[in-house]
Amino acid sequence: MRTPRRQLQPFTHRWPVGHPPVWIILIAANIGVFMAQLLVNYSEPHWLEHGLGLSDDGVRHGYFWQFFTYTFLHGSPMHLLTNMLLLYFAGREVEALVGARHFLTIYFGGGLLGGLAQWALTPLPANGPLVGASAGVLAVLIAFTTILPELELTCLLFFVIPVRVKARNLALLLTGSTILFILVPYLDNLGNHAVDALSRNPVLIAHYAHLGGCIFGWLYVKQLGYGNPWRIQTYFFEKRQLEERRKHMTSAQFIAEEIDPILEKISRDGVRSLTRNERRILNMGREKMGKPPLP
Repeated sequence: MRTPRRQLQPFTHRWPVGHPPVWIILIAANIGVFMAQLLVNYSEPHWLEHGLGLSDDGVRHGYFWQFFTYTFLHGSPMHLLTNMLLLYFAGREVEALVGARHFLTIYFGGGLLGGLAQWALTPLPANGPLVGASAGVLAVLIAFTTILPELELTCLLFFVIPVRVKARNLALLLTGSTILFILVPYLDNLGNHAVDALSRNPVLIAHYAHLGGCIFGWLYVKQLGYGNPWRIQTYFFEKRQLEERRKHMTSAQFIAEEIDPILEKISRDGVRSLTRNERRILNMGREKMGKPPLP
């Protein structure tokens, strides 16, 4: 995946002088841990994976750090290469747009939710703990596609064929394919057969972790205000704007725009017809005029 630099927004954060960006530190840390895996496995095969990878047995023994440490381990050089390439292309843009603190929250929050989802919704294989940064990387990637949904990307289909696709369509493709892979065992094995199939076949690809990472990345940048706002976000924004406007009104403006319509309602329908919000507005008007609020 490649993003044209000329399409980047002008409101990106500048990295502090003398400090490397966080995405570079994360890539270096993942590569360093993988090299440590290779060295440790030379003398004690899979010792590091069983201690730091996420497993049912580890969680039962209280090794809760595994929900964090599993994201730094990888099962193969190709596994590491794929995750680090995605982190390179998406991470540098997301960190520049939201800042280092939010970027780290997206990455590790996606990894945590992904690990929890995989552990809670499907049995983790006893002979191979869950490893990989995919959940955190996908959280960053989905965050990127949510922030810049119309940005056109060049993706390599099957690592060979270049394809132009909008960021939002890439997000839909990734999330939809993940959900499809989750549903396939249940479609092929109805009822109890689905449970038996899952227990007999250890999880090789952590689809629930991937989906958890996608969901976290999308939700986090949405609450930051990126993408199309939810209706509830619009409601609270408009409510805050209205409250600020009322605070800065003069007494005459407040009476003309807020109090007079309520007084007309009282004369027409009686004081019992007032809502709680209308009573609050009346008290605000009394405060502006220096009078004590109504009981």
